[in-house]
Parts: sequence; C-alpha cells; structure tokens
Amino acid sequence: MMTTGTGGLAGSWRAAIGAGLIAAALCASSGALAQDEARKVGAETLFADGRRLMAEGNYALACPKLKASQKLDPAIGTLLNLGACYEKAGKPASAWASFREAAGAAAAAGDTRRQQEALSRAAALRPRCSTLTITTESSTAAEGLSVTIDRVDMDKAMLGTAVPLDPGSHTIEANAPGKLPWKSTVLVPSDASSLSAVIPALQDAPPGAPATAAPATTAPAPIVAEQPAAASDKRVGSTQRTAGLIVGGVGAVTLITGGILALSARSKWEDAKVNCPDNQCETEADVQNAHDARSRANVATVVMSVGAASLVGGAVLWLLAPSSTQRGASADLRVAPIVGQGSAGISLRGGF
Repeated sequence: MMTTGTGGLAGSWRAAIGAGLIAAALCASSGALAQDEARKVGAETLFADGRRLMAEGNYALACPKLKASQKLDPAIGTLLNLGACYEKAGKPASAWASFREAAGAAAAAGDTRRQQEALSRAAALRPRCSTLTITTESSTAAEGLSVTIDRVDMDKAMLGTAVPLDPGSHTIEANAPGKLPWKSTVLVPSDASSLSAVIPALQDAPPGAPATAAPATTAPAPIVAEQPAAASDKRVGSTQRTAGLIVGGVGAVTLITGGILALSARSKWEDAKVNCPDNQCETEADVQNAHDARSRANVATVVMSVGAASLVGGAVLWLLAPSSTQRGASADLRVAPIVGQGSAGISLRGGF
C-alpha cells in the first residue's frame, strides 16, 4: 500500500479560496486606505519639491507643485507657503486669495497664531491687487446669464463687485440660452489699478442656431488667473490613467484566474480523497492527483494575492494621475507585482 502526506491538502485549497474571498471582500477597504496613504505621500512629496524650488527662486514651477499638494491633502501650512510663492511670483491676487483661505482654515482649526499671520499678510497684499468690476449694460440681465473669467465661473452676486486679478491678459465670456455668446479681453497692468468691463445686452441667436448652454455655476470665490495646463501634462495624466486601468484590469483577470485554479484544486482533491481515506493512497495515480491538487492550491493562493495587489496598484495609478490643473506636477510611478516563496505583493516606485 502506498501512502502520501495529504493532511494539509484540504487546508491548501481552502486557504486558496479563503484568500480570494478575503481579498475580494477587503479590496474596496484596502484600496481606499492605499489611496488615502498614496494621497498623503504624494502631497508631502509635492510640498517638499515646491519648497525646494522656492528656495532656488524658481517660483514658476514651485507654485503649481504647492497648489497640487494642497489639492491632494489640504493643510494650513501648504496654503501659507502657496501664498508666499504667489507673492514672490508677482501674483498678488492669487497670494491674497491663498492667505484668506489659510486664515479661514486656521480659524476653523482654532489656530489663532496662523490665523492672525494669514490675515496680516492678506491685508498687506490687498492694496497691491488690481481689481476688475464686471457689470451688465441693462438693469435686468438675460435669464440664465453665465459669466466666466478665464473659464472660471462667476456667481451672479459678484457682478458689480471688484474682483482681485493678477497682472496679465484675462478673458471674459458671457452666455445665455437662446443668445449669441459675448467675449472680451482685458489687460491687467502690474501696478494696482481699478478696471471695469460692461457686458452688453446679448443678441438673440438666429432661428435654427444651436442653443447656447450656460455652464454650471460654482460657489463664489475670488477669481484668480491661471494659465491653461500644458498639453504635455494632459498627456501624462491620460497615459497614467490608462496604465491604471490596464493594471487594475490585469488584477481583476488574475483574481478570476486564481479562483478558477482554486476550484480546480478542490476538484482534484475531491477525486483524490475518495481513494485516499485517512491520507492513505492506494495507487501511484492517486498520489499524483493529491500532489497536483496541492500544487494548484498553492499557485492559486499566490495568483489571487497578486491579483488583489494589482487592483490596488491600478487604483493608485489612477488617483495620482496629474489633472489639467496641476501644471508642472507629474508623477513617475511604477507598479510591479512581487512574488516570492509563499508570499505575494506589489512594488510602488517613482517620484512626483
């Protein structure tokens, strides 16, 4: 009579299936935790890079990095540094807006010292800011009127209010349903100036012309000029999101493959168990079946672990892809599975 040690076989395929079920059940929560951690790491990296560039006097690159860091993980200290960066870059309106936002955040956090610092710096900047006051030609504006400055929506309540703007060229656009769009450009000088612009009564669109849809209105905020993101940054974000989808898709397929292997291992074990009562196998074929079942169970465990890790990696790639507003900030992140003896995981390497 031939014998083989199959006592741990049932545990092997059960462990494989259990690992897959646990990975699937915890994928969402672990993915969320990984995303939160990646967000904090990315924000800290961008912040450090922005501070370094500020120390070198390269404010054109430093400010977008600090802005991207604030977007990933809002912090009072980041806003204060962003305000200082904008001030050095010759953008007093942007600096004023950042310090005002920092003061509000510090007040909410009960940080009186930084609240007073932010308010003091904002007050010192206000006289240096040029302003633009936008009004409409008629007392009653067209129904559904939407106004933007540099494609940033203005709340209707801001019409007639002096809005701080950075020096440079700014585009004003007005749209309303059933009306022809209106567009104008204003040049804000470096010296503090009070400028105004009047939106004329919009003309009716000719019959059959496509209706002009007014863009959605966002919460009112100081309008600060920002140049559109470079096309290369958009390509970086698009490429990284595509990579995230591919990595996540591979992870999903790998999980499914691992599940199939686990089920196959169980089937093999069921076949072997009939002829191997009390772990005693009668024939060489039964021994081979038991061995194959164990091997498939072990492979399934590793495959499903790698699949779960790949899903998380795909989520991280998607999350850290630079958006069109993160000029000068790009992420070089590489995700690779790690498979070792009895273990599996994922490797994240790169910089921001």
